[in-house]
Amino acid sequence: MDDTELHYLTYDPDEILKDMMFAYTVAGGDLLYPGDEKEMLLQAMLQIMVQAFAGIDNALRMDTLRYAVRDYLDIYGEKRNCIRIPAQAATATVKITMAATGVAGTIAAGTALTADGAVLYLTKDDLTISGIAQELSVDVLCSEEGSVGNGLTAGTQMQSLVPIDGATAIECIVSATGGQDKETDDAYRERIRTYGLASVSTGPQYQYESAAKAVSSQIVDARALNLGAGQVGVYIIPASSTGLAALLEAVEDALNDTTARPLTDQVTVSAATPVSYTLNVKYSYDGSSGTQTLITEAVSEYQAWQEQTVGRAFNPDKLAAMLYQAGATRVLWGTGSAFNGGTVEYTEIEANEYCKGNISLAVISA
Repeated sequence: MDDTELHYLTYDPDEILKDMMFAYTVAGGDLLYPGDEKEMLLQAMLQIMVQAFAGIDNALRMDTLRYAVRDYLDIYGEKRNCIRIPAQAATATVKITMAATGVAGTIAAGTALTADGAVLYLTKDDLTISGIAQELSVDVLCSEEGSVGNGLTAGTQMQSLVPIDGATAIECIVSATGGQDKETDDAYRERIRTYGLASVSTGPQYQYESAAKAVSSQIVDARALNLGAGQVGVYIIPASSTGLAALLEAVEDALNDTTARPLTDQVTVSAATPVSYTLNVKYSYDGSSGTQTLITEAVSEYQAWQEQTVGRAFNPDKLAAMLYQAGATRVLWGTGSAFNGGTVEYTEIEANEYCKGNISLAVISA
């Protein structure tokens, strides 16, 4: 057993076997030696007992937020009205150019189109072919759920798996959006821990933020603000600007549902405003092997911390501290470094803003 984790049942198979053999002897049985058929029977019984202990222990662990995984974590979240974000298939719009053939017909819904032969997009509706030259547009749905379907961009030429008589060109005219992977166990567990343990509906700040983040895994962070009597503003950081309008609409619909908010509240949803920064970092170090890798990792960690929370103050001092901890012996802000067009220094930002920028690294010459 792994003693580094919490277990509800602890047991030692060797000690259990010793107790079983001792009890057998006390009850009047003979001394047992390895290979004895009665000793083998006790060994078989021991395996059944160990499996039962392990099963009970696992069942108890799966009813905890810390250790639950997969479907067990889903059950845990459902009991707290916090549902895992499901996988969704991407959608796009395609234009099919038809030549004049004089033959009418139909392109059936479910016709498979592809740009690379690997990822398929299925037409959502039947298309009527008139037999004259025409252009037909149709929405398509990726055959696979997940972010894989978001790779289709406007202007990409496609083809049908089954030839379409008279079709001279098939082109994506609206990039694919909306595809998302099923929420991972770690992300789902953290969302339950942060917001899902409360039993109330929206109204409190964190519940609005929880409901917003539950709409899509494409929401990095959400912040709810009181804009006045009965007015709630929710500001989100999207993972991508692609499909932002649809994402904002989905969040606003979810938060304005009368089953999710007090009747006195009116909720508006907007993307948080990015405040730009540029840090051209010049640093020196002692030349130790691996230090530069640690410094690069520190920069990535800092950017994730700085840029993924709405309303977090710009804090270049934290980056400097992280670089020193990674092994830098000196850290300077080089020419061109700026925050919002001004000086690089600790700066509070508005509650509906977030920092977004670029960091470059250069070693100071000896």
